[in-house]
Amino acid sequence: MASLAALGAPSVPKIFATMEEGPIPGVINPGEAWLESHGRSLGHFVDGTWLKPPGRMSLECQEATTGRTVAVVPAGDNSDLAMAVAAAVAAAKAWAGLGGPQRGQRLAWLASTLDGDSRRTMGALLTLAGGRPLCRTLGADLDLGLRLLRVPAGGAQLGPPGLEGWTPLGVVAVVLVGPCSLPALLWKLGPLLAMGEWSG
Repeated sequence: MASLAALGAPSVPKIFATMEEGPIPGVINPGEAWLESHGRSLGHFVDGTWLKPPGRMSLECQEATTGRTVAVVPAGDNSDLAMAVAAAVAAAKAWAGLGGPQRGQRLAWLASTLDGDSRRTMGALLTLAGGRPLCRTLGADLDLGLRLLRVPAGGAQLGPPGLEGWTPLGVVAVVLVGPCSLPALLWKLGPLLAMGEWSG
């Protein structure tokens, strides 16, 4: 107890009484570190590049629980949308041409990558955005999101029955309004990508 008090941590009885999560002494929040590595100034991620057009108004990204600004992004406009659609159209043909087994392998690799060294960083960023405690973000949101990516990946590798001769339709726009959890995003993207569609 004395050592916890020396660290400035709440006492164990207080943690149990309030059900708050105690701090992790000596550990740097990997989400905050990732944001710092990007100067807390993000852009629109299009075709593997952060787009930061000059002269744009900046929008604040706030921590869900405190309202503290954790990063800024440029306001988007039609030119950003046009670039994203053009990049998606260029990538769609190659993605559709891979065939189900190869698409499934790539999606399974993506899930494994997110579940590997990036797991703690992803969990910490999801906690900042969604306001849920880290243990729940890692134990529920991230695990569920990865499952929603792995299941369609497995289906694509096996080949969905009754879809012989399926031809992908092309680019699909997924519009998200307000805060969106990782499971909600991957619930939409996983099946689309597995079936050969490309999302923009």
